[in-house]
This record gives sequence, C-alpha cells and structure tokens, in this order.
Amino acid sequence: MSLRRLLLFSTLLLLSLTGCLPTACNRSETRALFPSDSLSRALAQALPVDTLALAWTVVGGEDEAGVPLSYPRTVRFDTSGGVAVSDAQRNSVFFFDVVGTLRREVHDEAFQYPYLSGWRGDTLLVFNPTDGRIDFLTNEGLTRAVTLAAERPRGGGLTYTAATDTGFFAKVLGDGFDGYLARFDDTGREAERRLLPGPTWRYAGLLRTWDDAVVSLSGYRPAVDVLTPGGTVDSVALVGFDSPMLARSRLFLIGETHEAPLLTASAAPAGELLFVLNLRPGWLRIDAFDRNGHLQHQLVQPNPGFFKDFYPIDLAARRTADGYAFAVLIVEPQPQVSVYTWEP
Repeated sequence: MSLRRLLLFSTLLLLSLTGCLPTACNRSETRALFPSDSLSRALAQALPVDTLALAWTVVGGEDEAGVPLSYPRTVRFDTSGGVAVSDAQRNSVFFFDVVGTLRREVHDEAFQYPYLSGWRGDTLLVFNPTDGRIDFLTNEGLTRAVTLAAERPRGGGLTYTAATDTGFFAKVLGDGFDGYLARFDDTGREAERRLLPGPTWRYAGLLRTWDDAVVSLSGYRPAVDVLTPGGTVDSVALVGFDSPMLARSRLFLIGETHEAPLLTASAAPAGELLFVLNLRPGWLRIDAFDRNGHLQHQLVQPNPGFFKDFYPIDLAARRTADGYAFAVLIVEPQPQVSVYTWEP
C-alpha cells in the first residue's frame, strides 16, 4: 500500500485515532482473553459457517473498463437493488445497477470526502464533513443543502451521520471534547442530544438506522450503542463476536499497549439482523447478530484465502425475495465494490 493511500485509509476509517489492523500488530504478545471474549470465541467456533455467493464485482482504476473508482468510502443500496458508492479521492458518487453496470458518476466541487447518510425515496443524502453539510442528490443533480448546527471540536474531530425521513442524526467525537449523539430536524437545527461519556475510541464508528432506532457502531470493541425511540442509549454487547485481535484488545484495555486494534469497520441492519463486517487478514467475513446482540450466522466469501493487504471499509445490506444481499467496499489491494447474496 502506498504511503498516500495508507494515510487516506487511516484517516477515513478512524479519522486520526490510534489503532492497528489485523495484519499490523505484534504476534509475540500474550493471547489471553477477557472471559466474555473467550465465551464469544467458543460460541463462534461452535456455529457453522455459511458461504456467500458472488453476484458481481467491479474493480476500480483508470484502466479497468472505464470505471475510475479510486477510493470507495461508503455504500448504500437503493430500493431497486442498485448500489451507490461515494469516492473520497475523486469526490464523486457512483451509481451502479443491479448487475454492476456503471450508470453514472456525479462529481461536484461541493463534495469533500462525501459520506452517504441514507436515502429518502429517490433522493440520496450526502454528508460533506468538511462543511458539516448534507446535500440532497437526485437524478436532476443537487437540489438542496442543509448545514447541521452541530458543535464540533477544534480541528474537526469525528462526525458520523445517518439520515431519516424527517431529519438527521450525528455522532460527534474528538480528543478533549465531550462526545455526543444528537438528533437534528430537517432544517439542521439540533433537537436533542445524548452525551457519550468516556474516551473517543470507545464510540468511533458509523451510524445506521434500524427501523425506529439508531445504531452506533464501535470499531474497537464488540458492542453497539442503540438509541431507542424513547431517547435512551443502550449498550448491546455482540455475544459471539470472534476476532484474531481480541487478545490485543484486552492488552489495550488493561493498559499494556498503546494501540487499539480495529475489529470492525462497518455494520448494516436488514430485517431482524445486524450484519457486522468482521475484519480478517485476507478474506471477507460478515457476522449476523439478532436484536439482542447474539450471533446467529457467520458468512464468508467463496474460497477465502490469506491476502495481507486486504481492507474492506464499508458494508450495506438489504432483504431480497430469497434472503439477503450485501454490498462491500474494498480499498486494498484494489479499489472495488462487490455484491454478494446469501440464502439462509
């Protein structure tokens, strides 16, 4: 991986937080686990593993069939099963149909590291973290913009967003800053706020809407925070989540190392399941949890193998007539978007 791409990857995944990936940490360390992680490993090892079916894949690059996908950052399905992808290096949004054909690329000078916050009907809402602005993108182009009146730490910090039919949610974090999860109305005005006490790394991760709830992902520990319609924030442990980095996670939490390992880069709900992108050194793995955080299924790509420079960055999920479909973004070894299907 080039230095430029490594820096961009680190910035977009964790936005300057300290951490290490599954292929980058010291293998001579103790492999002891917390009791809860040991239990999760035992549960995962007892559960059968299902294989995903590859529906289509598009590899980016200037020489790849005219698809200049450069640094895919976020992905969303549309209602028809097509895929939208934001590109943080080209500052563009790509639209693919249900078989992976590129339909259009929307590039606008207004986009700065665009982040897909969700859909409202046929309108895609694109967050621009530099300006704290949500752009409304339709087939006719950008039709509206809303700036979130979100208090942010000096230097920008971390801001994750999720759009709903009536407003927006934002999670704002930063060192030396009181992190919070807030709801904003459709004009960008803050309507309510819930503080997220504790260190920044504890809450670093994407936001997703799940029916009437909002799920806040933690990339460093196997847990999610759920903001319920009643306004409470409940922490839900992902029981059954196994990772080769759990031992290093324990060392970090007890203060014996200064680097927190990244366990997951993304998660996406579909139906009654939350699908979590479980980072592995070389192959795609998606774990499915129920609403109580209990592991139900483990899914892997066809013919998994070891590839050191393999970095998935985002995941989208949707129900289909036969099961589920997943869109996965990969930034290394080559930028690409792939869609997989799974029939339980």
